[in-house]
Amino acid sequence: MKQETFQDTQCLQLETSYGVLRKQNDVELDVSVRVNDSDQYGSFEIYDIETGGEDWYAEGGLWFEGIKVVEYDGVFSLPIPVINKLKEWGYDVSEVE
Repeated sequence: MKQETFQDTQCLQLETSYGVLRKQNDVELDVSVRVNDSDQYGSFEIYDIETGGEDWYAEGGLWFEGIKVVEYDGVFSLPIPVINKLKEWGYDVSEVE
């Protein structure tokens, strides 16, 4: 299994079809990304360090066909730190960017 937990800083916003509900700059995040040994499924979890995930939290699943990420769930768009980690590990994220 590939697994890594790391910290990152992002500008985040909570948005619905009615517009932006909340925005915060320079949010320090704890990010975990995992891919199982068969490279068919993975997951991620992200939360803000300051409140332990009370203010900002996201998690979801990742599905692969070979080295290509073909699907994800749990969030509207795949978080940038997750995309960057998958790229670093050699996965093709072109279908989910």
